[in-house]
Amino acid sequence: MDIKRELNLTIFTFAVISVVLGVLFIVFNKGFASAVPYIVGAIVIIDGAYALFTYFTRKQLGFSNNFALAQGLIDIALGILIICSTEFFSTAFGILVGVFLLVWGLFKLNIGINIMKSAKLGVVDISESLLFIVSGILLLIFSKQALEIIVIVLGASMIAIGLFVAVKTFIINKKIYNLKKKVGETIVETTKAANEPTDIVETQVADDENK
Repeated sequence: MDIKRELNLTIFTFAVISVVLGVLFIVFNKGFASAVPYIVGAIVIIDGAYALFTYFTRKQLGFSNNFALAQGLIDIALGILIICSTEFFSTAFGILVGVFLLVWGLFKLNIGINIMKSAKLGVVDISESLLFIVSGILLLIFSKQALEIIVIVLGASMIAIGLFVAVKTFIINKKIYNLKKKVGETIVETTKAANEPTDIVETQVADDENK
């Protein structure tokens, strides 16, 4: 298998996986959203357990670190709380993300307005900031469904990326094929042009000999 075919196969596989995962995220958004708190809680608990392991290991070596002990206990307690309160975590997560997007959107809006005043530009910044502001307000309003919304947006993004990569690869391959074809035709025409004078000379020599 040549490099080009192997590269195309890899890109095609990535595009298919991206589109399939995106469809699964959209179709089963509630299932993925409900699994997020458990995954986050498990990660936090594992981090806390590792911090405790580090604390006791270093303590045996004579290097006591009270910060690692506090971090381990807090992480384990927080992880258990997240797993036991998945609905609260989902709502709190939506509120936090909504507030972040809203504040970030207002910050970028201020920058865009200042740029527009000074240089008559900033339309892109203002449009982007309005998108952040609207997204933040929607997440605050629908904070309970925030994880489901995020999963759907993530799925749609994965589908868009997969399709974009597939189409872009097809276009590039077509351009390469047309370029190779054009180069091949140019080489053939050049070769023919290089052979034509020889043919003419040979024909003229043959005519002179016959005479």
